[in-house]
Amino acid sequence: MKNKLTHNLGLKIAAVFVALLLWLINVNINNPLITSSYTNLPVQLVNTYSITGQNKVYKVLDNSDSVTVMLRAPREVLQNISREQFVIRADCAQLTEENLVPIEFSLNDKSLENKMESIRMDKSYVHLQVEDQKTRQLGIQVEKTGKLPDGYVAGRSVTETNMMSITGPESVIATVAKAVVEVSMDSVTSNVEIVARIRLRDADGNEITSSDIQKSIQDVKVTVPVYPTKEVPVRYSSSGTVASGYALTRLEPSVPETVTVAGKESLLSQLEYIEIPDTELDVTDATEDVTVTVDVRKYLPADVTVAGENFDGRVTLTARIEPILRRTYEIPADEVQILNIPEHWLAELLPDQKLEVTITGLQEDLSVIDREGLTPHTDVSTLQEEDGSYASGEHTIEIKVLLPEGVRQEDTVTARLRLVRIAQEE
Repeated sequence: MKNKLTHNLGLKIAAVFVALLLWLINVNINNPLITSSYTNLPVQLVNTYSITGQNKVYKVLDNSDSVTVMLRAPREVLQNISREQFVIRADCAQLTEENLVPIEFSLNDKSLENKMESIRMDKSYVHLQVEDQKTRQLGIQVEKTGKLPDGYVAGRSVTETNMMSITGPESVIATVAKAVVEVSMDSVTSNVEIVARIRLRDADGNEITSSDIQKSIQDVKVTVPVYPTKEVPVRYSSSGTVASGYALTRLEPSVPETVTVAGKESLLSQLEYIEIPDTELDVTDATEDVTVTVDVRKYLPADVTVAGENFDGRVTLTARIEPILRRTYEIPADEVQILNIPEHWLAELLPDQKLEVTITGLQEDLSVIDREGLTPHTDVSTLQEEDGSYASGEHTIEIKVLLPEGVRQEDTVTARLRLVRIAQEE
């Protein structure tokens, strides 16, 4: 037996090696090692609550949650593998300070995984952007676009709800300046009721469409009333008495003089003017012009409002106050006209009397008066007795001057007048 085993031993060993080589060749020919690539494989993020539970939000950057996997294994092994068997996860609980989450790959069939010669991925981490989550309350504004026909105006817009909330990354929420809904008013002559999409705008008016922002509501019902308009004048007066030595010269027209109002046609037809009570313009003890601003909306009928986007309902009322001036003139006695001298009587002012008359009025009225235009005069008929007779001798008589409207003589001026009866010839 020993001889049989050792006989041609070299040949026998060579035969074993040849057989082994043939087996390897056969294996490689029939079941070779190959590499397969699987692209666009999604990475499942797990334990995301470790981020969101801290009131933070995350965003995947650079499409890093999609990987390509390269498997190297015998052909027969890879033929039994499909994409559905891949388990690709990134555990957010392992988030690094650089906001990287390691990617882990496995097969749901561990027996196949053990037959892999190599498993490689084109990336090792999912890169996240992590920041605080922010919630803000916003008032919903209505923006009217287009132009109404002449003679119509839009009233105050009403939304079904006037508040909403937005939630998202703090950096994105900070860019939101306002929430608006747009309503077209082109050629509209009656009330508008629509359901409009709420749009977010930045400070420059650009729309923000980021999918990172969650809105509490998407749409809102908007009602915009449309009214006919009418232009009506403003009337007003003043109350009180100005300071002594001053006069209320005039009430200036209001600014503006007329106001455009809007309301139902039946209400506008009854409105001829806006009456502002005199209590709004009190000139008591005033020594200079008094100007007040009044909101005319307080004095409009119910359901009538002011119209015009650039008019806030306020009008300016002005009372002109001017000082009363004094001027004193000396009048020679021989310039005084003596009126109504009775027949057969002689009347003359005693010479060397100092006559002074003081007149008061506004600057514009006094400026047209000079001494020569005063025309001083006296009336002898004021000396007549009850029985119609006159008494000879010296009398005290009042001197008056002719004055234009707005000017008055301040004090009573008197002079001594001699009245003598003229003897009649027989």
